[in-house]
Amino acid sequence: MSESIEREKKYLISEEKAQKLKAISKWKLGVVQWYLQDCSFFDFTKDKSIKNCRVRYMVDETGNEKWIVAFKSELMEGFKRIEEEYEIKPNEAIWNALTRISVAVKVRYFISEKPVEIVLDEFVELEKPYNVSVKYLVEIETDEDFEIYEKEYELGNGLNYEEFDKYTNKNIAIVSSIPPRLIVEKIRQIMGVSRFKMMRRKDRELPIEKALEIIEKGEYGVLSTFDGEYSYGVPVNYVYKDGVIYIHCALEGKKLENISKHPKVSFSVITKSKILPEKLTTAYESVVAFGTAELVEGVEKRAAIYELVKKYSPQLAEKYKISNSIDGNEEDEECKNTKVIKIVLEHVTGKSRVE
Repeated sequence: MSESIEREKKYLISEEKAQKLKAISKWKLGVVQWYLQDCSFFDFTKDKSIKNCRVRYMVDETGNEKWIVAFKSELMEGFKRIEEEYEIKPNEAIWNALTRISVAVKVRYFISEKPVEIVLDEFVELEKPYNVSVKYLVEIETDEDFEIYEKEYELGNGLNYEEFDKYTNKNIAIVSSIPPRLIVEKIRQIMGVSRFKMMRRKDRELPIEKALEIIEKGEYGVLSTFDGEYSYGVPVNYVYKDGVIYIHCALEGKKLENISKHPKVSFSVITKSKILPEKLTTAYESVVAFGTAELVEGVEKRAAIYELVKKYSPQLAEKYKISNSIDGNEEDEECKNTKVIKIVLEHVTGKSRVE
């Protein structure tokens, strides 16, 4: 744990000024920040009357990553704030807590670090505009006179107290429908450290939210697994929910054998396919998703089966709904005769060609 007192000011700048500052920056950092209303599940909050917190993911240009939970005080006189930080490692509970939570994504360019920290934040677009219209924001953190650096970098007088609060990342952030793992992979791609390559045909690339919409609405998909020698693709019914694909299958079979040895899989969905013979091409929308597969049991298995039945046989869905009066870990005969595969998505790409 570390605790410090910040003294900082913020400055809105133009595209032209941003490009000049980026050109003289020393290094950059990819940053994703989520803002939680209830952080009581962290062990280090038990003896504190703390509720709100910020969870920050950071990755540099070499792929080094760090996760930090921070608690900040309100802005005090002299542009000061107390900040308390804890380093963490994300687990499934944290990933779930970050789903559909206010988030801001940015690339931070370090212009100066000592004796004064000057950074330029370039905000990365998500599926909708941020709560406050902003693309570039400079922050100066120093114990010296701000005016020295305002003049040196031609930044103007900066934001006043009221404006400072408006342009805090917490107030800029939006509630995003994009799953947190996919947001992290997006910033890793921007930083050039992702295992997944950027799509070559940018003119046909679909936004992440559109790709997820295609997955959600698709009637079937192709699950591709690997047995160590051959890849194995098989069409399956599925259901999508909050960054996870669920598939039901028999109690044994090739895909289960493959997943037990090689859990990394891909999943493809194609919609709106139409051959255009006069153009020697096809109009389509398609998605390829990558993730880690595992079998689920208990409440999660029953909930997944309910979602699958609701999608494909809605008239029978009520029969499979988990009741508060029933132990969710118990299985009826129908549930016992099927396995459920869970694919946690780590990367998604969508592509389309219109008529």
